[in-house]
Amino acid sequence: MANKEHLAIFEKGIDYWNRWRRENPSIRPDLSEALINDFDFSGINFSQVDLSGAKLIDAVFNNTNFSQAYLSETNFSRSILMGANLSRTILNEAILNKSDFTGSNFQWAYMVRTRALDTNFSGANLTGVCIEDWHINSSTQLDGVICNYVYRRQKKRERYPSSGNFAPGEFAKLFQKSLETVDLIFRNGIDWDAFAYSFKKLEVENQGGQLDVQSIEKKGDGVLLVRVAVAPDADKAKIYNDFMQGYEFAAKTLEAQYQARLEDKDKVIVRQEAQINRLFDIVEQQGSVQKALAENPRKVSNTNIINSQLASGLVDAINVESQQIGGNIHNNNA
Repeated sequence: MANKEHLAIFEKGIDYWNRWRRENPSIRPDLSEALINDFDFSGINFSQVDLSGAKLIDAVFNNTNFSQAYLSETNFSRSILMGANLSRTILNEAILNKSDFTGSNFQWAYMVRTRALDTNFSGANLTGVCIEDWHINSSTQLDGVICNYVYRRQKKRERYPSSGNFAPGEFAKLFQKSLETVDLIFRNGIDWDAFAYSFKKLEVENQGGQLDVQSIEKKGDGVLLVRVAVAPDADKAKIYNDFMQGYEFAAKTLEAQYQARLEDKDKVIVRQEAQINRLFDIVEQQGSVQKALAENPRKVSNTNIINSQLASGLVDAINVESQQIGGNIHNNNA
């Protein structure tokens, strides 16, 4: 929640806010989850402001300074931010749909799982931006984007291109082409049973959606990327979210089943160990009788009866054991 004092200062107007910011440069204002909409805030100083979870809808922020602001899960839908400075901002899971960022500066910003459907980035500077799992569509405008390179993963990993810079216009061309795929990233391997369940569920829910696994790539550190081809007009963000929800549900369910099987297996092993110990006891008894016979043949009576009982017990134990283990052991002398 927003700091009440900071919110009260903000509500006094742009000039008052900007003057307070100049007089208190060490304070990092907290306007998280604030509702800031339907007004022209052009020129306001939002640098280093915590606007996480805030709703900045249908507002104008032309030439506004957002540098190093925290904008995770911020909703900018239908807002205008032409010429805004968003360098080094944290825009993770932010909603930029139908917003106008013409000529804005996003250098080295984090745009992880950011939605930018029908968004205008014309002439914006996207050099050094982390675009892991970002979502754009065919109406996202990338004309004239200035971009030397981007990162596919956080902490400046997976630089693209790996060396050198994009040629002019190359970034827009490459990423407009990638609009027909959804990238599914798995960091701890893939449970293929859960994957199959979720993918089939997605196909059923998106009949005629042209879903197809295009490629599977190893990215190092145990990370796997599955690229799924989708229809050009598909809602990639919805497909991604629906798949991951189905996958996580299936993975948890299967994990419970695996655990139950392991517990059953442990019980079987305990029973098997008991039967094996019983076999050893019978063999030892038989050995003791045979030894007694060898040492004192006249003192042991009913020898045939004793040996017959021991042999019968041994066969019964083996038959029980074979049934539990699934073997096929028979008494050929029967």
